[in-house]
Amino acid sequence: MSKFVMPITTAVLLFPLIAALITAPFLIYKYRKVGSVPWLHAAAMYSFVFYLMCAYFLVLLPLPADRTAVVAYAQTPQLIPFQFVRSFLAETTARLDDSSTWLAAICDPYIYEAFFNVLLLVPLGAYLRYYFHRPWWQTLLIGFCVTLSFETTQLTGIWGIYEHPYRLFDVDDLMTNTLGCMVGFWLAGPVMRVLPDVRVAARQAAERGTTASATRRALTFGLDLALSQALAGCGYFAVHAVNGSRLLAGFGIEHATFWTCECAAIAAVFALFPVITRGQTPAQKLLRLRIVRPDAAPASGGQIVCRYATLFAIVLLPAWAFGLVAGVDDIPTTPAELRALASLCVHDKTALTLIWCAGVLAWAATLAVRAWRAWRGRAPFIMLNGLISDTRIMTEDGIKQIRERTHVLDVGKVAELEQRIAACGTSLGALMERAGCAIADQMRSWVPDPAPILILTGSGNNGGDGWVCGRALAQAGWPVALACPRPPEQLSAEPARTAALEAVTAAEAHGWPLSVLVAPTPEELSREFDRASGVVDAILGTGFSGMQVREPYATWIQLANRRRFHGKLTRKRIGGARHPQAGKRTPAHAKAAGKTKDAPFTIAADVPSGVSAQTGDAALPRIYADETVTMIVYKPGLLARKAAPMTGVVRLAPLIDDVERYLDAMTQSGSAPCGRAREADPT
Repeated sequence: MSKFVMPITTAVLLFPLIAALITAPFLIYKYRKVGSVPWLHAAAMYSFVFYLMCAYFLVLLPLPADRTAVVAYAQTPQLIPFQFVRSFLAETTARLDDSSTWLAAICDPYIYEAFFNVLLLVPLGAYLRYYFHRPWWQTLLIGFCVTLSFETTQLTGIWGIYEHPYRLFDVDDLMTNTLGCMVGFWLAGPVMRVLPDVRVAARQAAERGTTASATRRALTFGLDLALSQALAGCGYFAVHAVNGSRLLAGFGIEHATFWTCECAAIAAVFALFPVITRGQTPAQKLLRLRIVRPDAAPASGGQIVCRYATLFAIVLLPAWAFGLVAGVDDIPTTPAELRALASLCVHDKTALTLIWCAGVLAWAATLAVRAWRAWRGRAPFIMLNGLISDTRIMTEDGIKQIRERTHVLDVGKVAELEQRIAACGTSLGALMERAGCAIADQMRSWVPDPAPILILTGSGNNGGDGWVCGRALAQAGWPVALACPRPPEQLSAEPARTAALEAVTAAEAHGWPLSVLVAPTPEELSREFDRASGVVDAILGTGFSGMQVREPYATWIQLANRRRFHGKLTRKRIGGARHPQAGKRTPAHAKAAGKTKDAPFTIAADVPSGVSAQTGDAALPRIYADETVTMIVYKPGLLARKAAPMTGVVRLAPLIDDVERYLDAMTQSGSAPCGRAREADPT
């Protein structure tokens, strides 16, 4: 077993170094792609790197002491398939009818080496399926290529480092290693039912990525500081090369030159560059951060300079002052007053250093406390220099969201806006198509593999968004059950009726998995809720107001909330009834109770049913959604604090690229009679 222990021990010893080298590139990649670093992704990535190190070390170690060493048995490749089986059968004395020989057979090198060859790539197959989401045929191909790299590396003496092969190229190893990769792929299936989906974890991280975390900001500052030090070093050596010893004859002048290069480099990275790029240092541009005002408006050049001048004044200015003053005695022309100040500083250097260190430590402690409070979600992470300069560091996505929320329109004005958009060539049907597809895209990001989706639609144009969403999901392979109060041909709202008929016709023509439930019974709907991995609420739209939702929508909403907060409906008896449709109120403790573990992810189209898009008031019953996808602009009720438990995360689907142009036109022309672009549901 020592030949297995030594390579693994080597991997354990070298892993911290490799992890340190890959951490910065990994963080940069994740922050750029996702906006945050999911802990599940980090754990999977580091464990995968550690596994690869173990695998390759097991194949390559121990190395020969001499690069000219000749290992006789490794000079001729073994190219006969299943040779290890023939060799085992030729040498073994084991018999199937004699159990006393079985243990010896298992301990035979031909058997346990084949077993370990299979085991070697089992983790690779599991990683490929769980983390990288590769299908079986890609897993098979990748597994074969990896084991081929093992064997080829051995055959070539680590690609020419050694003059002769020191391990045997064996075709049996190719087969057993590849088999192990597929075994890992098959074993990962049951495990994936228990572990969280890495794609959903990435989606959750993307939600958190709209805020500039302390880690992300610290990484950008570290990268910028490293760049400034590199520039300072280049500048200092350039001065040496150009001026030679003539300029640097005295220690004081040399010291001053060094600090001049240092200050110039820091000014270039932290002042000049962000002023030119309107709020981004080089690393902030790389990690998609920007310096802005608290309301996400662009920061001025003076604010940017003030932000970093304050920071460096707090932390580094005393150190620079000590360095400069300490060297003034070496400058012949230094005034007597400055030399006296230098002597005083040198005499009290220890005390001044302790005072400065105490101040910096106190500042760092408050920084750590603020970072911890921000991580706990109790307060935003704001640094002292940000307060002084009245600036903040935000992500580009966060800035976009804040600026989008500055455009909040009353429900009536939204209808007018849609009429203006339609008059300029983008029809209401096209807007509905884009709205439904935006909801479908969001659902696919939360339910990444084809799984049953339940869509609840009303009779108005909000229901039309649901029909388009159902068609888009079914076309992509997601099984969709769509509940509607009446047949598509009986819908009166346009373009909802057209969208519904097109969805049904296309699904029938292409065999898409779209089933329509017309006026479903509570029993039928309960079964669909139990099957569903996602629910789309497209019942009531922005035109709803009132304190009571009428039937059948009230029962649909009750079933949705019961499924969300109490688990699968067909397994429970609530109030003595097989199906919990009798109650009229959503449980008062719903928010406190939280979702059940297997509750489907719920997306509300435009506004959760039962919630007023104008005021945020909630009727009984009302949908509790995980996410609300609202169209074109925000409505005031969606941003009301009282609506937050029902809306979940509110996400904007602009539908068109130049919303601001239409908003400016509406402002200039004044209030106009509101049209009924998206027909409000009569309830």
